[in-house]
Amino acid sequence: MINMNRLAIIVVIVCGFLDVNATYAVEKQCIVKGKIIGVDSKANLYVLKKTGEFTVDTVATAKFNDQGEFTFVVPSEEKGKVLDVRFSSMRGFFSFISEPGNIRINGDISNIYAVQVKGTVENERWNTYRDQMMYWTKDRNMLNMSKDISREDKIERHKQLDLLQKHYVDSLVMNFPNSVVALYLAKMPLPMLNHEEIASLLTQFEPYFAEHHYFQEMKERYNILRKVSVGMEAPDFTSVREDGKTVISLADFKGKYVLLDFWASWCVPCRAENKHTKELYEKYHSLGLEFISFSLDADIKAWNKAIQTDGLVWNNASDLKVGKLSPVAQKYGIDGLPAIWVIDPQGKVIGDNIRGEELNKLLSEIFIK
Repeated sequence: MINMNRLAIIVVIVCGFLDVNATYAVEKQCIVKGKIIGVDSKANLYVLKKTGEFTVDTVATAKFNDQGEFTFVVPSEEKGKVLDVRFSSMRGFFSFISEPGNIRINGDISNIYAVQVKGTVENERWNTYRDQMMYWTKDRNMLNMSKDISREDKIERHKQLDLLQKHYVDSLVMNFPNSVVALYLAKMPLPMLNHEEIASLLTQFEPYFAEHHYFQEMKERYNILRKVSVGMEAPDFTSVREDGKTVISLADFKGKYVLLDFWASWCVPCRAENKHTKELYEKYHSLGLEFISFSLDADIKAWNKAIQTDGLVWNNASDLKVGKLSPVAQKYGIDGLPAIWVIDPQGKVIGDNIRGEELNKLLSEIFIK
């Protein structure tokens, strides 16, 4: 069972943040000073911001003195962001909130993830959040290493820890609509949220963060998903079949039910899901369901090999752009594979990002009466 004493402590921690807001004082600059024990004085410090899923930009740099001390100023245009700090001599990194004020960072090179970041409201909140996450990480590690606990009990205890962590993060998100930390934590699971869940978060944070980069990112995701949600007209596309030449369009299937399946030859879960898709084809195609497997492959040879290996005997399409670079994937807001849409004869979406039992139930309701 969940440790209720631990839960009570978490609630106290979260509620305790309310008192911190009363002492918040706005400063003009974000000045960061710190000391990292054991760091190579010749190492360079880089402050990085994320510009994409796998890309970053450097917003500030610093040098260490012989005592491991450093100082840098964050440009004002980077205010209100979670920035990463990395060293040229090691792989590890830590993060802080770029808010106006004097921020103090202290840590040891032997455990860079445990660096303490203090001095401003949001960094105190961020520091407490990170400490709590590390506490649970230690719990998980001890649990995994224990030889006195059965596999079943370990699984159950991990579920309990998951619940504690979710409760803690949800408490931060819901209780602090004016907090950058809360906004950032709300944005973290964005690829897994549907448009209704995102809409709820936007309503909560809009009074304070309507112009914030993280808010705008969430809003952009919402607008994409809303346009491909149930009841909306499925975006048309024109791509090529597996020969790389013959054209195929979604509009060609107007008047028919369509199962549109986004996948890729390099996606292991997709290849496993293809077995289920084949079962659905054998069950429903003769009843009037058309299938389009849309590949996010750029390599036409790998795509064709996977088609043959997995027995995808139905309609295949691709714009031969890998992953999120695919314009069609962007239209449908694809952020993970596999992803399946079901479209009715009028071209309206009746199932968005649907799989498993939910998909089986929908198809059964349509074709088995």
